[in-house]
This record gives sequence, structure tokens and C-alpha cells, in this order.
Amino acid sequence: MRKLRPLFILTFLCLFLSTAAHAAYLVEWAGDRFMLGPNDGLSQMMPFKAMLYEQYTSGEFFYSPFFGLGSGTYSGLSYYFSTSIFFALTVNFFFIFELLGVITEPDILFWAHAAVFINIVKLALVLIVSYLIFRYMKFQPVPAFLGASIYGLSSMYFRHAVYWEFFADAYLWLPLLIFGIEKILREQRPGWFIAAAQFTFTARCRLIPVEAE
Repeated sequence: MRKLRPLFILTFLCLFLSTAAHAAYLVEWAGDRFMLGPNDGLSQMMPFKAMLYEQYTSGEFFYSPFFGLGSGTYSGLSYYFSTSIFFALTVNFFFIFELLGVITEPDILFWAHAAVFINIVKLALVLIVSYLIFRYMKFQPVPAFLGASIYGLSSMYFRHAVYWEFFADAYLWLPLLIFGIEKILREQRPGWFIAAAQFTFTARCRLIPVEAE
């Protein structure tokens, strides 16, 4: 239990910091406004999420007759959420809640309301992973936490979380890639880098998430 205590404290601190960083969005959410940008955020992200959730939970992963005139959703939406590992985990989480009767079947409005809470969890994971990797690199706890905070709380993260949520997934994969490189340099163990590269390519995330205007 003593060994797990630092992890519990780290998780609490990261969740607290992530929640505090989203304070403005939580205030807006309380006023029935959403953590979503105009155009793509509203017209594409939410409908795609709702459609993919319905597909995945009904056992159909590759094709939908309601996608255009009927098309392959896995390939057609691979740029968005069909290859997002974090979205797949989110689907499983909400599906369990739906089976337990905690929530009704998520619709577009549900995903719009849930966006801020999904991003709070995602940012907390970014902070936790970044901190642990800084610690592996022999940073002391305080500098490691500050470094993770500077990385995770950047304006670029929030920009992509609001407009193109799947781009923010890259903030999870980049530290893992760096960790994999460190493993090769320090221990000559390439397994972590291969796994991180596989996750990154599968998720089709951009390591430098800059969207051309």
C-alpha cells in the first residue's frame, strides 16, 4: 500500500490541476455551453462520435449504411475517431455505464456535454505520463511536475481539445515516444519505442499538432 500511495497522490494532484485548468470551461458548461469550437467542433466531431458509438456498441466496426449513402466508417473516419485509442476506451467506459443504467444511450447532446470531462481526464493522463517519464530521466519530483505542467497546460493542447479533439491525443503519444528513445539510449531496450510508435501510427496522431489555416 505504501508503494501505491505516491501514485494515488500523483493522480489526485494531476486530476486537481487538470480540473483547475478547465475551470473556465466548467463555468461555461454550467451555463449550458460546451467545450467545442465552431464549424468542425460542432458539425463534425459530435455527429461522428455519436455515430461511431452506436456502431461500435452494436458490433459494427467498419461500415454504416447511414454514413453518406453507405460507406466504410473505419477508413472514412480514420482521420477523426475510428482509429483513436482514447476514443475507443471512452466508448467502452460509457457503454459499461449504459449497461448499468447510469446513463441513457449517448446522443450528440450527451457528447457535447461530456467533452469537458473527457478532456479533463485526458489532460490528467498527459500530466501523469509526462511526470513519470521526467522521473525516469532522473528529474527531482518538483521539477518533474513543473515540466509536466508546462507541457500539458500549453495553449496548443486546449486549442486542439476545443476544435479537433483527436489531435490532443498526440500529447499522450509524444511522451511515450520520448520514453522509448530514452529506453534505447539508457538500457538498449527498443520494445517501448516500438510499442509507442505502433500506438502513434495506429492512432494517426500528429506528433506536432499544428493545423494549417
